[in-house]
Amino acid sequence: MLTEEFNKLYEKSVKEGYDDYSLIDYSVQKPNEKDYPNWKSYWKDNIDYLIAKYKYTYGSKAKKKA
Repeated sequence: MLTEEFNKLYEKSVKEGYDDYSLIDYSVQKPNEKDYPNWKSYWKDNIDYLIAKYKYTYGSKAKKKA
């Protein structure tokens, strides 16, 4: 859940160009491989999980590239 405080921390990390590891979203549930009929569908959901979990952690990279 994105709160005002979270947004402030994220915007600060982007503006100052550092990676804020406190923005990792630990509430996202990792998929369990045993729940999937095939590995390909599990892999796709696992990638989606990683993207959601770390989505805001490395947001400052955009500023560093510019």
